[in-house]
Amino acid sequence: MKELTLSIPLQLNDPFFFPESKVSVDDSHIIPDDPFFAYEILYYNDEVAGSLPWEDHEFFIGFILNSWREGEEYLKTLFKKRSKDTLPLMKKSIAQVYMLLYWSNSMPVILNSDTTIDNLSIKPVNAGERMSFIRNYPTLFHSFIQLSQLFEEQHKQYAKSLALKRAGEK
Repeated sequence: MKELTLSIPLQLNDPFFFPESKVSVDDSHIIPDDPFFAYEILYYNDEVAGSLPWEDHEFFIGFILNSWREGEEYLKTLFKKRSKDTLPLMKKSIAQVYMLLYWSNSMPVILNSDTTIDNLSIKPVNAGERMSFIRNYPTLFHSFIQLSQLFEEQHKQYAKSLALKRAGEK
């Protein structure tokens, strides 16, 4: 186990996800969303991260979607109970949708640059505007609904692009 303490790279410098300027990453057992954007943190800090999710996206997108499905069920329960404890899991889910959006476009996540969600080729309609709403109001039930829809729509867009790509290879 090799625990690294790394600076949050400029590409990910976003207080919504990283209130601190440094984060610890175990580069021997990387979990994409623990800490948020673990692969990108290693990549932007020039640390070797093995297989990169935006290059081997089929495997990693499956991981993100499975993790989301588990979190989605728990979030449904929390919102149904009107719990005030939704923010941590909503933040994780928001990070996961960023990973899904960027990785399915064969790119590492970039949170603050000209490469915005709206510039991605594979994305749901109004994805940038919808993500902005979700980030501004992460504890609202409507944000959860929008997030669920973004996951579903992006998964469909990604599956469509894969099918077209495979059909073109034949």
